[in-house]
Amino acid sequence: MKSLRILTEYCLLSARQFSLLLKFLIGFSICIAIVFIALSIKFNPVFLWGLLSLIPFAFLTIIIYQKNMLQKQIDLLRENWGKENDRKRNFSEIDISYRNSGFHNKTENILIDDQTWSDLNMDDIYSSIDRTLTNPGECTLYNILRKPVLSDTILKKRNGIIRFFQNNKEIREQIQIKLLHLGRQKGNGITSLIYEEIPPSSSMKFLFSFMALLALISIIAVSIFWGATGFILLIFPIYIVNLLTTNKIRARLVFKLNAIRYLGSMVRIAKSISVIESPELKEYCEKLKKAAFATEKIARKTFLLFPENSISSDAITLLYSHIDTYFLREVRIFYAVLDEMRAHEEDVKSIYNLIGELDALQSVASYREGFSGYIEPIFSEKEIMLEIQNAMHPLLTNPVPNSISIREKGISITGSNMAGKTTFLRTLGINALFAQTIYTCFASYYCGNFFRIISLINEADNLIEGKSYYLMEAEHLLRMIKASQEDFLTLCLIDEPLGGTNSAERVIASFEILRFLFEHNALVITATHDLELAKKLEFGFKSYHFTDDVDDKGLKFDFKLKEGITSTSNAIKLLKYLKYPEDIINQSMKKLSSDSQ
Repeated sequence: MKSLRILTEYCLLSARQFSLLLKFLIGFSICIAIVFIALSIKFNPVFLWGLLSLIPFAFLTIIIYQKNMLQKQIDLLRENWGKENDRKRNFSEIDISYRNSGFHNKTENILIDDQTWSDLNMDDIYSSIDRTLTNPGECTLYNILRKPVLSDTILKKRNGIIRFFQNNKEIREQIQIKLLHLGRQKGNGITSLIYEEIPPSSSMKFLFSFMALLALISIIAVSIFWGATGFILLIFPIYIVNLLTTNKIRARLVFKLNAIRYLGSMVRIAKSISVIESPELKEYCEKLKKAAFATEKIARKTFLLFPENSISSDAITLLYSHIDTYFLREVRIFYAVLDEMRAHEEDVKSIYNLIGELDALQSVASYREGFSGYIEPIFSEKEIMLEIQNAMHPLLTNPVPNSISIREKGISITGSNMAGKTTFLRTLGINALFAQTIYTCFASYYCGNFFRIISLINEADNLIEGKSYYLMEAEHLLRMIKASQEDFLTLCLIDEPLGGTNSAERVIASFEILRFLFEHNALVITATHDLELAKKLEFGFKSYHFTDDVDDKGLKFDFKLKEGITSTSNAIKLLKYLKYPEDIINQSMKKLSSDSQ
């Protein structure tokens, strides 16, 4: 395999040229075969021995075929490197390992909660990062993004692997090819099998083994003693019983059965990755080697299982499937593998996690390659701070970069609707999250503390749970308050605090909540169009704003952050631009003028 890889890397033939060579060899072999057959018919049957000369061509054809397929896979990987994969993702399946893994329960206080994940549009951002090739990879990447790390040591170690994949094409492609062979299972049953409770062992296991033994004995007996009569009286009834048993088990555990197949492939891939010689991946390889050795029985038992979702009219394939059913191989292997999983549960999880992490980190490396404007963050533990220069939102096609240096414990951002306040909050949140997960920021400079990140930006009522927006806001703000009383620093991103209630109460309550967070262990960034609240916050919050302009031609925004509280509002101007009745515009202007006096 190593020689084949070296040949693949340095051979001058392209996948297309290999394909042409393969066709030539097949055509040449057919021609030679026809010549020898014709000579044997016309002159002497001894010429049929000449067909033996085709054996080397057969081996060469197989080698060229494998080489051609390998080259096509490498060409595909290279073509897609650094590019987004727009495949459809099932987040309910991807979320399984996050919800069921141990760290979700043990470190709940630093995870990205559902509200913050939604606020930051993380499903879309995850999709833009995800270039994984396997089920473990896509789930591990999701877990990484939902669990910010509070250790620079861990992050630098993770970043070292990402850099390694960026700079070492040969080893990266070796691993990618293996991951590509493992592939992605439909339904992601492997993640459920790994993280959910292992199905119980069947009390019928010994009966299944007895039926398989009886099937073998029946074939021997019929072939020696009974002939066709024995087939009808013995073999056929046993086949029917075993067929019904197999179908019953399949109907009840179809996803688990498919996951068992995938698990066997995963163990074999772990073993093949473990022999890669690379000092940078030594720790991964040693762990994979140890776990693969402990679970090698799983790989052996599942090696000859009938492929998942296979439908074929090929006679050999159909015969194989009937033999598989007759001897109850699938059912017996299923329960045997479950026993192995119970005996080596930690090793199985280790293989899943290690393969998943390698896949996730090569995905991040590919993501980085698609952007020239990323940098690696710097972390500070000496003082409360968040400094970011030329920050950009990764989902925007033409983002306007903004810079800010926060040395206080709070800032307020004012400005009209659509001026850029909410986008800037999301930009800060995403960059802080990226810094503490994939060690990547979309800016020219990033330096900040380690944060627990909580946001309140999404303004949709939770109709499913029957909650009003105000109640949902109040609950989430309470989470921020409780988090601010913990030992680690919380980054609070709040857009229009308590926007779901009346103005008088909102200003008072919002001020007291923001004051409480400011006085506790939190760095607060709030956006509001309420100038009264912004002025009250000047006791300790530094003020910034976004500006706008509305004229006869429409709305104009520069999306640039500026210091101070905004002095303009576009609400009435916007109505005028939309050609509201003059009466409404004039009365609104009069009311505004009288209220300001």
